[in-house]
Amino acid sequence: MNLAFDARIKKYLDGFAGSPKRPQSYLFFGPEGSGKTEAAYYLIRKIAGKEKDAEFSRRIEEGIHPDVILLAPEIVESKSGLAREREITIREVRKIQAQIKYLPYELEKKFCLIKKAEKLNLEAGNALLKMLEEPTRKTFFILLATSAESVLPTVVSRCAQLGFFQVNLPGWQEENRDRLRKIFLEEIYEKFGWAEKISKNSHEAKGVLVDWEIIMADGLRKMARIAKPKERKMIEKTAEALGKNREAINRIEYSSANPRTILENLALELQWK
Repeated sequence: MNLAFDARIKKYLDGFAGSPKRPQSYLFFGPEGSGKTEAAYYLIRKIAGKEKDAEFSRRIEEGIHPDVILLAPEIVESKSGLAREREITIREVRKIQAQIKYLPYELEKKFCLIKKAEKLNLEAGNALLKMLEEPTRKTFFILLATSAESVLPTVVSRCAQLGFFQVNLPGWQEENRDRLRKIFLEEIYEKFGWAEKISKNSHEAKGVLVDWEIIMADGLRKMARIAKPKERKMIEKTAEALGKNREAINRIEYSSANPRTILENLALELQWK
């Protein structure tokens, strides 16, 4: 199994999962791309006894398993069309509180995965704290955040903490670099054909866009180091494309929008004028 986090993290997670006195609340923190989300899914599979169940993995990652509750910031569009994340409110926390009351439907345990826990507002954080203080025996909480300091301290104090740090920039699939080069130059019908094909698998589509993000960010860093006046327009265009690509990733991951529509809009915006 190829994991997005190192063997030391896996050893900690295996220890947590195998201990009869394992914590019921966890905080995984680190930058985007550090492997914390993948580690959360790994721990859920490990505790649930579903390590080799591909269908279970697909369902929890898509947020459609009845015993794995996902809470994440809602993605909304501003008047200017930019995507942004809202705060997680007490109403949303109370909703998962109501879901947790029920016995597990398919598994022996229930899990609550909270992405971007730094987006919990004060009321939501305090409501979550009460659940962490008095968890049901069959419920596990996993919070994800960029840093421990960004989460309400009282919430942090109730969690086993594990830090994830990205030492090296991740690589990318070379075919996705080639696809990125082409998308800037293709005709509309070619862009839409690509969007239709790849949107059939939202996980694969997100993977392509994440690779594009890495490739563009790497190119932007190299251009910034050169810093020649004639490179200024290219830098601005690349930064703009990088922002649009990130918005598309967020919308695929967190919104109910049609992935094909998201990809078509992105493909139209990625062009050199």
